[in-house]
Amino acid sequence: MGGVLEGVRVLDFGRYIAGPYCATLLAEFGAEVIRVEKRDGSEDRFVAPVGEGGEGALFLQVNRNKKCITLDPMKPEGQEVMRRLVATADVVVANLPPQTLRAMKLDYESLKAIKPDIIYVQQSGMGAKGTYGRFRTVGPIANSFSGLSEMSGLPEPAMPAGWGYSYLDWMGAYSFALAMLSGLYHRARTGEGQWVDASQAEVGLFISGTTILDWSANGRIWS
Repeated sequence: MGGVLEGVRVLDFGRYIAGPYCATLLAEFGAEVIRVEKRDGSEDRFVAPVGEGGEGALFLQVNRNKKCITLDPMKPEGQEVMRRLVATADVVVANLPPQTLRAMKLDYESLKAIKPDIIYVQQSGMGAKGTYGRFRTVGPIANSFSGLSEMSGLPEPAMPAGWGYSYLDWMGAYSFALAMLSGLYHRARTGEGQWVDASQAEVGLFISGTTILDWSANGRIWS
């Protein structure tokens, strides 16, 4: 039975949680999602292995309802396959470092030259366009940047603590999927594609917004 996104094709160049799970949410609403990874399988394929072929629990969880293809986008043959795929796609999801995306010709300008109305969801810890865009960031760093680690520590002595799981990766995936849907809606009205610059730190700042306002107004720190 088709979902509301039936007929939408998504190319998933994501790794680990935020990118792949964003694409999984789209697949569960009926989109055709094609996961693209390197020839021997990407690193996240084998985290917490539970399958006979070594496939990991994380891979199985966040890649359900997807098709898979492997290629080497650094070689001319891989570039040609990728261009043909992009020409047929509606959405590209990627959460690789900006310099890696440029080297693979997976940056927005390169994809827009192939498909002018593409919806490009680029995910990172601190955003691709801002001051911190050049830094590689994972979930725990975004937690600290947004103040969430401070709230999970001990009050006396003041001792921030890391979170036990990649909370912002999962929450970020929901936010990124919503942003992508907004991009599709905008394209349906105007015919224009969009570059969605999705940041885990922004999601964390939104979650901790109440405590930040309380600290600004009253000097209180929640923990």
